[in-house]
Amino acid sequence: MKSGKSSELIARVAPHEYANRKVLYVRTKNNVRDEGITSRLGLNTEAISVNSLSEVPQDFDVIGIDEINMFDIADAQFIADWVAQDRHVFVSGLDLDYRGQMPPIVELMFEIKPDKTITKIAVCEVCRSYSAQFTQILNNGTPVLEGLPLVTPEDGRYEYQARCRNCFKRLAFTQVNEPK
Repeated sequence: MKSGKSSELIARVAPHEYANRKVLYVRTKNNVRDEGITSRLGLNTEAISVNSLSEVPQDFDVIGIDEINMFDIADAQFIADWVAQDRHVFVSGLDLDYRGQMPPIVELMFEIKPDKTITKIAVCEVCRSYSAQFTQILNNGTPVLEGLPLVTPEDGRYEYQARCRNCFKRLAFTQVNEPK
C-alpha cells in the first residue's frame, strides 16, 4: 500500500539479471491494476500472470513474486521447494489483510524462514504520519471490517488506503478471534 514493496522487489531481483542469472517475475491474476509489476515510484518490469504458482515455468534461477498475499496457501509449498533447491526466491506483499490479520500464506512464508524479511511502512492516508502498517479497504468511503474473501482482487470495486495503527478500523479482538 504505497510503501515501496514492488520497487524493493524489483531492486533486489534486478542485480541477478545483470549477473546473467535466469530471472522470472511473477504476479497474480487477482491484481488487475497493472500488466507487469509496477511500483508507484515508476519502476516496472514484465511479469507472467498466474492464478497459482503451480503454473510457473521451472526454468529459472531467481524468482520475484509480487502480491504474495493474493496467492493461495497451497502455493507456499512451491516456494518451500524452490528454496530447498537453492533458488533465490523474493516475495513482496502485504503482511496483514484488511482485518489486520496475517494471511495464511504469509504465515507460511515466515515458517519457510527466508534469508531476509523486510517490513515496509507507508504514509497514513488519514493523518499523514509515516507509520502506516495497515491496509484499510473502503466501500463508498466506509471501512469494510469483515465479509470479504481472503483474497480480494484489486479491481477497482474498493478503495485501498494505507493507515497507521491509530487510524485503522477493525473489529474488536474478541470478535475477530471467537470460535465459529
